[in-house]
Amino acid sequence: MAPKALDILKKGLAIFSDKIKDCKEKLTAKLSRNETISSADEQWLDNEANTVDVQRVLGDLEAAPNYEQGLEQLDENGKAIVKSLREWAGDLAKTVGNKRKRTNSCSII
Repeated sequence: MAPKALDILKKGLAIFSDKIKDCKEKLTAKLSRNETISSADEQWLDNEANTVDVQRVLGDLEAAPNYEQGLEQLDENGKAIVKSLREWAGDLAKTVGNKRKRTNSCSII
């Protein structure tokens, strides 16, 4: 079960990364040209589009003796990341009614 569960999470990360790639590249290109971006786009880059925490959680799960033990050791944020990755991979049914509407131009959610 461990490799399959980790593979599902990695698939979710790949799907998510692919969906945010174009927008993230456009915004970082603007920033590299010293152009301004909206505060909503800046917030999106710093939070939703930042995959550092996701990669850390995957690393923690890979380093654990088994998937279940690794999952138990995660904090609430880590468990939420796992749930989100499973949703992106299509492993969980998405919950209806918990979607936030975003006003920035690069929203994927």
